[in-house]
Amino acid sequence: MRLQSTNISARTIGDETIVLSLPSSSYFTITGVGTRVFELLAEDTSLDELVETIVDEYEVDPATARHDIEAFIDRLRAVELIH
Repeated sequence: MRLQSTNISARTIGDETIVLSLPSSSYFTITGVGTRVFELLAEDTSLDELVETIVDEYEVDPATARHDIEAFIDRLRAVELIH
């Protein structure tokens, strides 16, 4: 998975990321752990790699991390921000 970097503009301030989808002119705010997942998606990465990194960096169990990351990725796919 990877962000569609040619279709977005993003800026992170603190733990909040503002993302503009250029094709739709829609913007989104990502906060907390979502900001870190968004950063990791700048590289081509797998779901397993995302889960492993988040579990290592935050106090969360693997099952919860996987569930939350999958839900986040589904939202990003719905607005065509990742491929």
